[in-house]
Amino acid sequence: MPVIDAHTHLGLESFVVRPISEEKKKKPAFRDRMENTVAALIAVLDRNGVDAAVAFPFPLAEVDAVQANDYVLSACRTHPGRIIPFALVGDDVADWITRGARGFKQHFLLEPERFDLGRIYPAIAEAGLPLIAHLPTRAIVPGAEAILKLAPRINLIIAHMGRCEPNTGLCVEENLRALVRRENIYFEISTVRDAAVFRRAVDLVGANRILFGSDFPFNSHLDGDPLATELRIMRESGIPGNVLEAILGENLCALVGGP
Repeated sequence: MPVIDAHTHLGLESFVVRPISEEKKKKPAFRDRMENTVAALIAVLDRNGVDAAVAFPFPLAEVDAVQANDYVLSACRTHPGRIIPFALVGDDVADWITRGARGFKQHFLLEPERFDLGRIYPAIAEAGLPLIAHLPTRAIVPGAEAILKLAPRINLIIAHMGRCEPNTGLCVEENLRALVRRENIYFEISTVRDAAVFRRAVDLVGANRILFGSDFPFNSHLDGDPLATELRIMRESGIPGNVLEAILGENLCALVGGP
């Protein structure tokens, strides 16, 4: 069965066209460079035996979203079947759907409140595309509920399982319990790195709502190959083989229609 990474970033530092505040730079994400080339992503996928990856731009309000989205879509054309292109959420989602985006990414650092979300979320849902959202820390449940209030049928992926601190399972179980009845909410596992949390998630929400992801290239300051680390922890988690296959690729394929 295919192995698909549901959470990677592509882009160049030159796409950051406005200064980033010093306050924002204090956030954990800025421990790593906001750059990952297509060649670097393909190389790390090949090295780890990963068949394909969902890729989206670095989600900053200071990024030129047009350049950034174009780069991801170009990567998909250059490497068909390897890159599953997601675009950044914005008022122009209809254009990116037409141009081939297979999903969208939202992050609180993208400052999504700038956009007409009452129009954007229903447009994504109507197109049958998923939205992966990195919601504000400790506000995962109200953030998810707010999205579903505007678009009840949207397939919503909670990035990092909604954990409160990088590379821990802090807050994950309370998020799972609060959202377990929302069958169109999925949980992507990157930067949790806790096998016990993954096993508990299977028990609470079922195998079909959990997605493998690495957040590559983030955590490169910790590991030479953070994708390899995320993959190893999942494979050594003690989760049964058929469930593991679903998490590593089958569930994402069901959401986006294959690699």
